[in-house]
Amino acid sequence: MQDNILRDSLVTSIYLSYVEQGKKQVTKLKLRFMDDKQAYFSSEISEKFVRPKKKTEATIKVYSIDGVYRTTVIINDVEQTFTEILFEVSLPRIWEFIQQRNSSRSRVALPMTLKYNDGFETDTVTYDIALGGIAFYSKERLSSIYKHLPAILTLTFPDSMWIKHPDCKLVLEVSFVRERIEEDDEEHFGDLLYSFKFIKPPKEAEDLIKEFLMQIAG
Repeated sequence: MQDNILRDSLVTSIYLSYVEQGKKQVTKLKLRFMDDKQAYFSSEISEKFVRPKKKTEATIKVYSIDGVYRTTVIINDVEQTFTEILFEVSLPRIWEFIQQRNSSRSRVALPMTLKYNDGFETDTVTYDIALGGIAFYSKERLSSIYKHLPAILTLTFPDSMWIKHPDCKLVLEVSFVRERIEEDDEEHFGDLLYSFKFIKPPKEAEDLIKEFLMQIAG
């Protein structure tokens, strides 16, 4: 299920809505775990929360930098603790990222540098790249202040791209989308997955990224 839209690194938020006691309930979720048939989410405690009955039909909406994706799901069970609400939700097996997403995306390790105006800088490699942004893993948490500030991203492409970019580098302004702690992937278990979107990339940059994605998909 690695390719399901819910695990898309460029998802910005997930909402679940259902009707209970004659009123529409809307809850913002965090993905906790997925398997082949269902997903487990958590949400913050709310005074207005009304627990749905088992097998309640609901709508799930996933907001991505690519667009908004929506489908009907079934809430199998809900558990409320002192700190959070846990949802067990059945998902349509066909509701997958490959069928939903509008733009190309690929798992690829490109050297990258993320730099902020105050001089903070981090060098790492991308985990994936799309026409709309990138994601990367880190063992260290990014300070919350940098989640509200734009940054300058420098991507280093393979030598095969030298015709259009002699130094094989692309410099773009980016902004933070979200962070997620990896709990499914053994290779990155416990690491933080950070997602950033491109801010108004010029057409030449989009063309370069598109060409690169087509090359590696080829």
